[in-house]
Amino acid sequence: MSRSNTIAFPSEFSEAMSPASSRGLRVTAVGREFIRQRAFPWTLLSGGLLLALIDPSLTSSFAWLPFLVSLFIFGMPHGAMDWVVQNRLDGSKGILRQAIAFLPYLGLMAFSTVLLIVFPVFTVAAFMLLTTVHFGTADLLATGHGDESVVRRTLFIAGRGCLILGPAFAFHTQAAWAPFGLLVGMGSASSSSIEVVSLISGTLLFVGVLLALSHILLTLRSCPRVALLDFLESGLILLLTCLASPLFAIGLFFLSTHAYRHSIRLSSGPLLGDGVERDSLPSRVLRMHWCSLPLLIPTFLILPLWAFLQFGSIDPSALVTVTIGFFIITTLPHHLLGLRLPSYRP
Repeated sequence: MSRSNTIAFPSEFSEAMSPASSRGLRVTAVGREFIRQRAFPWTLLSGGLLLALIDPSLTSSFAWLPFLVSLFIFGMPHGAMDWVVQNRLDGSKGILRQAIAFLPYLGLMAFSTVLLIVFPVFTVAAFMLLTTVHFGTADLLATGHGDESVVRRTLFIAGRGCLILGPAFAFHTQAAWAPFGLLVGMGSASSSSIEVVSLISGTLLFVGVLLALSHILLTLRSCPRVALLDFLESGLILLLTCLASPLFAIGLFFLSTHAYRHSIRLSSGPLLGDGVERDSLPSRVLRMHWCSLPLLIPTFLILPLWAFLQFGSIDPSALVTVTIGFFIITTLPHHLLGLRLPSYRP
């Protein structure tokens, strides 16, 4: 690894930036990389694992908590930044032009909504596959593997994604399906469905472990320190998703790792405006949350209304269930827009 990580922007975006803002692209030094990208996620993941080891039932009782927290911190705000991100990447000016430019994003949301209503099981399965890629890709970029070969990137993305979702459905199939069953009105899964899903998930878990280890061994040859960090992180994720309630484990990963790292990524470049590189990281993250309000406020109106109309209540469980439904609808356009974002470069 070189002495620093930088963010590289698409040429059409970087050319429009001033020299002063360009100097802000250098966002992480090697000495800070662990603190920014690993320490916070590891701390919360370790806390969740300790809770699962002490009393697994506690993770079931509070399964809704990580997703509920993510509505306000990192999770939903980083997704609600998509309006600002697209405007900055496209250079759109004026509310009318910005709204027109955002129509394809809304069109993909509408398309996903129709699929969820008409083909619920297929849509949920496609969402899980996309989430595997989305989670894996975000971690690939955040941990400095973005410039690797296609084969090695594929190993990391597939391995990481399978380690997050595979154990949840392999060892806790009924509990993992529960929020989706409520969402699409299908209730509990049948015993035959559980057997099929458990078999498929167990296979994905095995494949995930194999791919993750393969990537770690390849990394070991060029950068032993990073390989060790990857090994420890993958092990922590695997243990948590095997032992804790699936909704709790995936929600905690989403909050502490995926959404947090994406928030750091959004806060480490000039997407928030000129001169932000001089601010501290906490200030920039806070500003990111502020910039997310144009989409976040409508989302906060939609979710409780959806929960009340479908479930007749706005309790934490109902809110988390419709939040997952909202993610099913928005992950496709969110992921496609994220592919245009600047990525960390080793």
